[in-house]
Amino acid sequence: MQLVNVDIKQFKEIIYPEYIKIFPKEERKELKTIEQNYDKKITKLIKICEHNQFIGFFIINTIKNSQYVQLDYFAILEKYRNKGYGTKAIQLLKKQMETYDGIFVEIEKLGLGKDKQDNLLRERRAKFYENLGFEKLNSELKWFETLILSIYVLPISTHKDNENEILKDMFQIYISVHGKEKVERDCKVIK
Repeated sequence: MQLVNVDIKQFKEIIYPEYIKIFPKEERKELKTIEQNYDKKITKLIKICEHNQFIGFFIINTIKNSQYVQLDYFAILEKYRNKGYGTKAIQLLKKQMETYDGIFVEIEKLGLGKDKQDNLLRERRAKFYENLGFEKLNSELKWFETLILSIYVLPISTHKDNENEILKDMFQIYISVHGKEKVERDCKVIK
């Protein structure tokens, strides 16, 4: 398996059509936002390949002076799911990010789905990340007064930050990606 950094042109041609198929509109960032953050060198676009075949992608965010990487979007294309590719991809990403203290991902809070199927999907997602070594923080995030997210962190280095240090780094990334005004208005930590 290979993780291949792609430029914005390749992203639009290869990854973006899959991105809009996989992620519901309310969960997606506008293409313009992805382009702007790519140009600012915040967003990295990564194609996941197996035997030179495109099987999935990562969209990650990193900033200078932050010890954490945001796993913003991650997907394995439907026909390649449940074959171990997701696990291998995360393990490779962890190796590539070895200069950081950890990778964080947000997952919709368990039990708050719109129906039983949505709750099962959230549980499967959480179990997937936990099985890979991601640890759930005690704090949660509330976006736009309606969306509650649990935060999971995959430790990479032996350095162990406390939760407040992790949250500080996370918010620096959020501000770089979304802008200070939006983050201060729409994102709150729930302890």
